[in-house]
Amino acid sequence: MKRDFEAKKEALMKEVRSVLSDVEALTKDNVERGVEETRALREKLQDQLDRAQNKLQEFESQASEQIRHRVKQADELVQDKPYYAMGFAALAGLVVGILLNRR
Repeated sequence: MKRDFEAKKEALMKEVRSVLSDVEALTKDNVERGVEETRALREKLQDQLDRAQNKLQEFESQASEQIRHRVKQADELVQDKPYYAMGFAALAGLVVGILLNRR
């Protein structure tokens, strides 16, 4: 699951880098190119930007769905075994207290 997340993140970053490089090319070559070429490049850039936005929205929805799932699992665990959750919280508090007192 983490590999899939990382692969999607890398694909999105690649798309964003591509859009940024095209924007840079558009600004550098804008003076030298004709109106038609600039318009075609602008359309290509808009298409790439739309694809990147769609990938970002998909990535965001998948990430939020995974977070909701994990939160639900944690909530069910705490509901099923409340004493384990209280013990873990107490242990974490003890460790943090000891670390803070060392300062």
